[in-house]
This record gives sequence, C-alpha cells and structure tokens, in this order.
Amino acid sequence: MRLNRYLALCGLGSRRSVEGIIRFGRVTVNGEIAELSTEVGDSDRVAVDGKPVKAAEQHTYLLFNKPPGYLCSRGDTHDRETVYDLLPEKFHRLHYVGRLDRYSRGLLFFTSDGEWTLSLTHPRHGVLRVYAVRTRHELSREDADEMLHGIEIEPGVVFKCESIEPDDDYFLVSLREGKKREIRRMLQAIGHHVEDLQRIEFGGVKLGDLPEGRFRELTADELNRLAKL
Repeated sequence: MRLNRYLALCGLGSRRSVEGIIRFGRVTVNGEIAELSTEVGDSDRVAVDGKPVKAAEQHTYLLFNKPPGYLCSRGDTHDRETVYDLLPEKFHRLHYVGRLDRYSRGLLFFTSDGEWTLSLTHPRHGVLRVYAVRTRHELSREDADEMLHGIEIEPGVVFKCESIEPDDDYFLVSLREGKKREIRRMLQAIGHHVEDLQRIEFGGVKLGDLPEGRFRELTADELNRLAKL
C-alpha cells in the first residue's frame, strides 16, 4: 500500500497530513529514506525519526470465489444459503465488497476495511469489473453495440458497458459501476437469457484458478494495485 496510507493506519495523522513528514525525510523504509511514491509491503520495516512504527489495525482482505446459489447476505428470512456459510466463523465479521446476485458466481472480496470498500465501490471511482457471460443465443454485433451505447431499462435509467469482447462460448463484459443485476437486466431488455455469469476480474485483480467456494488472502502486490486506483 502507499506509504501515506500506512502511516495513517499507524495513527500518525490523516493520509494528507503525514505527507509532510515524508517530504522532510523523516520516514525510512528498510533503512532508506522514503518518498511520497514509496509502496509498503507486509515484510517492510518502517520507521519515523528512527523509531519503528506499525499499523495500529491490521485489516483483513480476502478474495473469494462465490459459487452460484448463494446469497450475498449475512442472513436470509427464507433460510437460504449465504456466502457466509462457506467462510470460517472467524471471518463472519467481514463485509463483502461488490455484491453478486444469487445465481451469479465468481470473484468477491471480503474485508474489515470500510474505507477500502468505499474506494472500490463508489461510482465516482469507476473501478473496472470484468464478467464472463454466456447467453442461450449468440449475441449479435447489433446487440453488443446497443449495450455499449446504453440501454434504457426504465424511464430515466440507462445501463451501458465499458467494453464487450468475444471469448469462445462466452463474451467478456466490462463495467465501471456495479448496479443491481446490471448485465442480466440489459440482456433481458434486448431479448437474451443469461445461462452463466461469472465475475473474473475486479480492479485489475483476477480470479484465476481458485476453486469455487474457496478463498485466499489478497497479496501485497494486489493490495498495492488496488490502492493505486
């Protein structure tokens, strides 16, 4: 993560205010004088005025591969299965980032860091999400163009994609916002039925070959990449 964010987590001030002590050369990382652009990983040694500092709160960041059939919810009045049923109890305090509907699958983040969640999900940040989608019938070029230019789902509500690319039996759809059931509603509006929808990338972090229902911690490199968005 960026050095100013790390120092803020150490309780030394806001991210903006700690930039002053970095500029004055008071901060070292692994014994070297740090700069504003310095990135800090899990194994780095950070010191201010020669004294070691450590983030007061170590947040948890998980990448989870959601299977279809599970709700993104802490509980359900109809006793349906939720994503928390697949996590160890010690992670039930975490909140999910980037809701997927019950029948969709793929990449979902879990974290204890509310500020990080906001940076990824607020529409003003426009963080890119990529989905692999399969429909019952092949998507025509005209259909794709309509999704790229915008489809009015209801009066005054227009959904559109950032990009659409063919990929074997699927096509890859990129979005800058995560509106509720956005892809399904767009395709339904132009007469297509979604058979499979999987999120494969979020903010440049890829799902990879993680099995469904399993999770792993985000790496320092992945967290650094997301912090730069």
